[in-house]
Amino acid sequence: MSGKPWGPYLLVVAGAVAGLGLIAYGVAIWVGGAVMGFAFIAGAALRLIVPDDRAGLLGVRTRRTDVLVLLVLGAALAAGSLSLLLRLHST
Repeated sequence: MSGKPWGPYLLVVAGAVAGLGLIAYGVAIWVGGAVMGFAFIAGAALRLIVPDDRAGLLGVRTRRTDVLVLLVLGAALAAGSLSLLLRLHST
């Protein structure tokens, strides 16, 4: 594992930490959640674009499975966070 590149993985982790940091700093929860969701979506794009030997720790399973899992989790997190903006009732 020490011989694998860390770059793409660290970009995704940095986005997740940034989202959690925003929430801890007091920014609206939907902002931090959206940042984390878009970081996962960016990770899916990186896994799709970067060759297998350069994917590093993002390449855990097959390329299709990695992209699908990151994309679904990122989209669910971003959509769930942005749904906090919806005003469902007037209370």
